[in-house]
Amino acid sequence: MTRRLPSLVALAVLVVPGAALAQSAVTGRAYVTLGTVFMTASETFDAVADTTRINVVGVGGTVSWQGVFVDVAVSKGTLDGQRVFVLDDEVFDLGIPLEISVRPVDIAGGWRGTTGPVSPYGGAGITFLTYEETAEFADPGDDVSERVSGWLLLGGVDVSILPWLHAGGEVRYRAVTGVLGEGGVSEAFGEDSVGGTSVAVRVSVGL
Repeated sequence: MTRRLPSLVALAVLVVPGAALAQSAVTGRAYVTLGTVFMTASETFDAVADTTRINVVGVGGTVSWQGVFVDVAVSKGTLDGQRVFVLDDEVFDLGIPLEISVRPVDIAGGWRGTTGPVSPYGGAGITFLTYEETAEFADPGDDVSERVSGWLLLGGVDVSILPWLHAGGEVRYRAVTGVLGEGGVSEAFGEDSVGGTSVAVRVSVGL
């Protein structure tokens, strides 16, 4: 027995840290999303594009360790409208086609729980958003291309279909100012946000 003790100790040194590492292993998931952003500047977008929503697609990835996660996501949405001007709260179409593009890059951290196959999560972070307005017959200075940052809240739930395949939904709220509100339609309506609330379905692969 005395001769076997060193061997047992050596085995314990190898097995115990390995088991602890397995329990606290870093896991990762890659995902795609398909959703809609309900823009905060609702009157501005309704005047320009007859809608307050922008459909978006996105990709992202999340890394988790003992319930704590870090998430990075990129999404893009475009919207067709036209140039307008506002006089005495009345909107007049100018008949000049306009394309609006939003491209947020989100970096967030938070907490993920697990109850069987269901994994709810929530967090906060920052968003870096590129906002563009382009028109085919724009005069110099009429088009808009701005990169601004703001803050982000997110929450959602994933349901495991297979050990490596998950589906669910999430909500993201972005608060971003610094583009609208300084002229044109948005100034007339007193709106300065290019953020909004995004509702999306999400499919992810990973552990």
